[in-house]
Amino acid sequence: MTSPEAPLLRQMNVLKEAADESFLTDAQKDARDSIHQHREDNARFINLHGPRHAGKTFLCWVLHLSEGWDYYQTGSKSVDTPTVIYDHGEPERRATRQLRNQASISGLATVVYVTERPADELYPRVELRPGDEHYQQIADTWNDLGLDTENAPTPIQQ
Repeated sequence: MTSPEAPLLRQMNVLKEAADESFLTDAQKDARDSIHQHREDNARFINLHGPRHAGKTFLCWVLHLSEGWDYYQTGSKSVDTPTVIYDHGEPERRATRQLRNQASISGLATVVYVTERPADELYPRVELRPGDEHYQQIADTWNDLGLDTENAPTPIQQ
């Protein structure tokens, strides 16, 4: 018997393996460029935020693979690189203060903290702003990867 989550897991694995800059939408490229600019400006904390299903995690996978930054779905006590991505973060001040403490103890140079809404405390902020074209580009990518476009993110899910 197959788990009902098996198709979702397959979909996530295909997307994770395909995480490449060539598949980024224009909105994701803009967010990536803003993150790079903030790093050049020596920002220690960067809050990437945007609506659910906008492609923040895919962008993080691309940054992980192309830049060699560590990627975690939640905070990690041990890190191997000076730049770390923490995905699925909580935007409340309590969580961001804890993150600042952890980053200081770990000696991290840059933390990209990913949330759905802007974090209460982390600056600067980078918003992934998806428009209709963004979702069409995602559907095209899913089609190219052999994924069911019926399950692709849409603006209606926001």
